[in-house]
Amino acid sequence: MNAGSGEADDADAIDQESVLPYYHQLKRILRTRIARDGLNEGDRLWSDREVGDRYGVSRSVVRQAMAELESEGVLHRVKGKGTFLAPAKIDHGLALSLQGLFAHARSQGHTLKSEILRQEIAPMDEHAAAILEVPAGSPGFVLERIRRVDGEPWAHTITWIPAGRVPGIEKEDFTSSSLYQCLTDVHGIAFGQASRSIEAVPASEDVAAALDGDVGAPILRMRSTLRDADGVPVETFIAHHRGDRSRFDVLLGTESDIASLHLRP
Repeated sequence: MNAGSGEADDADAIDQESVLPYYHQLKRILRTRIARDGLNEGDRLWSDREVGDRYGVSRSVVRQAMAELESEGVLHRVKGKGTFLAPAKIDHGLALSLQGLFAHARSQGHTLKSEILRQEIAPMDEHAAAILEVPAGSPGFVLERIRRVDGEPWAHTITWIPAGRVPGIEKEDFTSSSLYQCLTDVHGIAFGQASRSIEAVPASEDVAAALDGDVGAPILRMRSTLRDADGVPVETFIAHHRGDRSRFDVLLGTESDIASLHLRP
């Protein structure tokens, strides 16, 4: 990537008479320059020294502007390698919808493929059994996958479902099909509500390896329990999503607004 050369023109210049802080102006200038130059994710950006020299600002101003752009997901910095344009974060759309990651990715024009790590009927551990309100050791369908969106690892998920609710499901091919669609169309399960929690955690060695990330890098962990229309727990999963590629958008409103929302299968 060629970051360009030469002096900044008027549109790119810091306005010393403006009431806006220099770092704020510099952020706007760099955002405009990235868009104007048609840069792509992964392209190398300018060094702090290059930015400071071009726009006539101190290194402290450059560092503050760059730090805020990094926190906003515009760029990411790799120690010893440089500053790069970050990939756009994609909303998973899972906080308020039960359409599932497969359907949501497809609706956004993305291609979702799954690498199946485990797919079988096995005795449920105590944690999954307690959530699904069945005795520990009961037969359960377990599905462990690495979800890849447009070829990039996006999430690592482990799902448990009581085996009696989904006979024969272990024979299905979930590499490029929707688990939730299978639950509704093949097994006739009508979805009710789901409870979900999301928290930021550092990547463990196993999760980092699964997602091609770094140990300790920020990961978004989602836990979910889905109930059928009768209120009986039917599925639980834990998913780890790469923090540098994911975001969860949440719709807020009054209690009456929330009550009017319909969860979609």
